[in-house]
Amino acid sequence: MELLKKLYIEHTGLDVVSCDEIPGSGSNRKYYRLRGSDGSTLIGAIGTSLDENHSFCYLARHFTERKLPVPAVVAQSPDGLRYLQVDLGDRSLFDALKGGRDAGGRYTQTEKQLLHRTISLLPKIQITGARGLDFKKCYPQEALDETNVLFDLNYFKYCFLKTSGLDFHELKLEAAFRLMAGDIVAIPGEAFMYRDFQARNVMLDKDGNPYFIDFQGGRRGPVQYDVASFLWQASARYSKSLREELIQTYITSLKQYIEVNTKQFRQNLKLCVLFRLLQVLGAYGFRGYFERKKHFLESIPSAIQNLRDLLQDGGCPYPYLRDVLTRMVELPQFAPEPEKPMQRADGFKITENNPYVSHPEDGPATFSRYDGNGPLVVRVFSFSYRKGVPEDTSGNGGGYVFDCRSTHNPGRYEPYKQLTGLDEPVIRFLEDDGEILTFLESVYKLADAHVQRYLQRGFTSLMFSFGCTGGQHRSVYSAQHLAEHIHYKYGIEVHVFHREQGISTIFPAFRAMIFAAGLGTRLRPLTDTMPKALVSVAGKPLLQHTLEKLKASGIRDVVINVHHFADMIEEWVTQHPMGMNVWFSDEREELLETGGGIKHATHLLKDATEGFLIHNVDILSNADLHALQLFSRGKAATLLVSERETSRYLLFDDDMRLVGWTNVQTGEVKSPYPSLQSPKRPNDQSPNILKYHKYAFAGIHYMNPLLFAYFSEWPQKKFSIIDFYLSVCSREPIYGYLQPGLRLVDVGKYESAQNLLAANDIDSLLK
Repeated sequence: MELLKKLYIEHTGLDVVSCDEIPGSGSNRKYYRLRGSDGSTLIGAIGTSLDENHSFCYLARHFTERKLPVPAVVAQSPDGLRYLQVDLGDRSLFDALKGGRDAGGRYTQTEKQLLHRTISLLPKIQITGARGLDFKKCYPQEALDETNVLFDLNYFKYCFLKTSGLDFHELKLEAAFRLMAGDIVAIPGEAFMYRDFQARNVMLDKDGNPYFIDFQGGRRGPVQYDVASFLWQASARYSKSLREELIQTYITSLKQYIEVNTKQFRQNLKLCVLFRLLQVLGAYGFRGYFERKKHFLESIPSAIQNLRDLLQDGGCPYPYLRDVLTRMVELPQFAPEPEKPMQRADGFKITENNPYVSHPEDGPATFSRYDGNGPLVVRVFSFSYRKGVPEDTSGNGGGYVFDCRSTHNPGRYEPYKQLTGLDEPVIRFLEDDGEILTFLESVYKLADAHVQRYLQRGFTSLMFSFGCTGGQHRSVYSAQHLAEHIHYKYGIEVHVFHREQGISTIFPAFRAMIFAAGLGTRLRPLTDTMPKALVSVAGKPLLQHTLEKLKASGIRDVVINVHHFADMIEEWVTQHPMGMNVWFSDEREELLETGGGIKHATHLLKDATEGFLIHNVDILSNADLHALQLFSRGKAATLLVSERETSRYLLFDDDMRLVGWTNVQTGEVKSPYPSLQSPKRPNDQSPNILKYHKYAFAGIHYMNPLLFAYFSEWPQKKFSIIDFYLSVCSREPIYGYLQPGLRLVDVGKYESAQNLLAANDIDSLLK
């Protein structure tokens, strides 16, 4: 301690006023905050390993020269066991995310922004930090190698797997470990691999900027390992959708430094996730079962759930290891706790009735000049009354203003004064108190009635504002919750502005794509002179039926692909405004089929970050599209299916995950799984098919843009979307959605076109 103070005095020329120990983590180093006579502080470290200290100081100086966000080392003792570095404060990213962790992975917008900002900086230290770096100075080795991987895998075997009591074959498991070690080190890895990149090792300065610490164990290795370490941290409980958002942010940032093959990156990432999960389970077993440390014992269920999810997603390519791990996560002591269902607002279908029914004696109703102008955009504000009510820039007068000051104010209590209504402790305070919930019940009823009416009338702008004393707690909570309520219930675009906090978020409108480019050969001779989309059924063109159904489910942004009589479709849409945004994907030169059609339209769909609905124009149904959209959130893709009889079926496992396709008449099977592939003799059914559920595709599905990365595997312009889903279903979960009581008519395959065209209403067709 005295030698550390001496180093401080020699470096600064100041007296040491205080020297307070800072709680450490798993390292043997001890940290102290030294305060000088001028009030300034530095962090002092005392290490027991000379090599480890030398490695850290070398890396810190190298990264500082590269202008990377790390605490600069300003002095080191002659014996190398002590050093001084810049003081970044006491708040780590782990501390900042506590509310989200405690809420089981329910992170606020502020917390998510911190995560995105942090992971976007990771490629900078990995790639820029590796330039000119002497990896021989890394501790304890310069690069990730097979010996290192096997050490961690055996750490898992001896400290965790054997403690579970599971029987396994030592030699078979060792063989699987060796295969895995070879595959890990074969991943291209010329970057600086942080190795222990986690929220505890990220500090936030007073402005909330991330700085990286404790990188002394880094070495040359694959970039994917650090992504796995960060996003699959057991206690974080990141949702799959949030993980995917953060992976996309990372890939986008990485592309600024190197070329990225997204498909290969994701495959290597899965392998690194498997390795990291086994590694941390080994650590949890040793620290928890043997050293009896509570934190590590509490982390085991979340780590097991991460491993369970990975296995379900096909993340272990080694058969025997997969068998062992599958049996292990199914052991009674690792049984998952029952999930609490997330409460979402029920889907609301806007009435198609004309709201302008006038009395016969008064003549026909007229339309306001504001009616039917386009999709509704809702703006929601939080504000402080002391700074005035938010200005309405639309010129409509400002909308609703709600006063939150009658509800209990968390800002009166010290623990919450520096937080906002987006932070989990404040959310808990308000919801446990309950007054804000009663207040919002009345607000929701009023807002719902207004939104419904505005949607009916085709109004374009609606504004809600919530005021409280400081615009920090109650108003922020209320504005955020109303914005999410309206967005998820109606699918429309909602902007939320927390004026006094300088925070804004846009919830984009639900989007859809209509397949309307087909030739409609089954409806000839009608389609000899018009596109199938404009064939009239029950008094309306098929396109109008589809647009109205999408609009009723909350969708306001639509992409339509066109080929056959494309000009007629574009003209009809122009002449029949329906309060929707419509873009056209032009396939005039060549009809691209379903998969090629989506690939051709990716530039129009990539902004639908939560996914988009796809609907064949010739499908009439009673499908609940809003329920399908809510079910599909966070999934790679969802296919609406039915139990109707057909010759071609999609195959699903017990969890309704797509595994294949079959033609029951010919015996043909398509599947990425060898056990399901077609038998050698024609017209034979593979016996393995009997284990799976057969459902017919309904021509309606939901896709997340994350699947666009796999389009690179399809260089041809034309291909089937079902063939595409079959090609990726072993790597990304593709789900089937079976709606009870689903009734539908495929107009393109209707047995009697004359009966179809003569129908007076849709209900008679759906019987």
